[in-house]
Amino acid sequence: MSPTAIGVLLMLLATTLTNVGAVVQKQAVDRLPPFDRVPLRASLAAIARSRRWLVGWLTALAGIVLNMVALGHADLSVIQPLNGFGLVVLAIGSRLVLGERLGRSGLAGIVCIGSGVIWIGALAPAGRVFGGPDELIVCYTQVPALAALVGTLLALALVPWAARRGSHQGAVVLAGLAALCSVAGLTCAKGFFGLWQLVGARALLSQPPALLLLVALIAGSTLALALQQLALQKGAAVVVTPVFAGCSVVVPLLYGRLVFDERLSVLAGLPVLIIAAGAVALGVRRDGLPQQ
Repeated sequence: MSPTAIGVLLMLLATTLTNVGAVVQKQAVDRLPPFDRVPLRASLAAIARSRRWLVGWLTALAGIVLNMVALGHADLSVIQPLNGFGLVVLAIGSRLVLGERLGRSGLAGIVCIGSGVIWIGALAPAGRVFGGPDELIVCYTQVPALAALVGTLLALALVPWAARRGSHQGAVVLAGLAALCSVAGLTCAKGFFGLWQLVGARALLSQPPALLLLVALIAGSTLALALQQLALQKGAAVVVTPVFAGCSVVVPLLYGRLVFDERLSVLAGLPVLIIAAGAVALGVRRDGLPQQ
């Protein structure tokens, strides 16, 4: 089995775990006091005492770790669009556990996403092979990569504005920002696990670039989880998570191009657009909000 095929299979499992965790976390945060109406310390204490939230978080964390491992086997622009596969799991889980329903547009979105994921699995190109650690590290020091980092940091200035907006608008913006932080972290994860494969586990932590990438991927993933929790309390899981997944489909194409110079053919890129369209169908309509 080729490295790309292994990466695709690992990612399908990863996105399944991530979305199962999202459903469980949503069920838990709905039972907690609103985060924007109580002190931060009280909110953190309430989360820490919630066993249900912890189970959801650990499940999602397992998915994140598998996602990072998958990135060591295939290109960012191939692996991350497969996040859409988890939306099928999300739709089923949200219906059974949370009582959230999808209308016609939501069902159409699921069909688009499912067909796009299958298409990507069939057309996934071979991943870029780095000749050595220096070739991989230099990807992060070029101007396009630095511009992507600055753009991500500037986008985070929208967090206070989104937190004050109405439930639907605020949830969508926060979910998008969470996805942006997640992709930034996973971009660093690709470098970290790529170096792991190139130099081995023993030599990995003796290299300063590897340590910086590790810190960056932890920071990006942690911030993404925090923003996603705030988004989940503002909106339904079948709205928040599809928006998160939709952005996670599109943004990696930009990051992959800017950081690693990854290029998808028109034929291979079309299913990504299909998945993104499905995510939009799920995310911008309100038919995914909980039934009252």
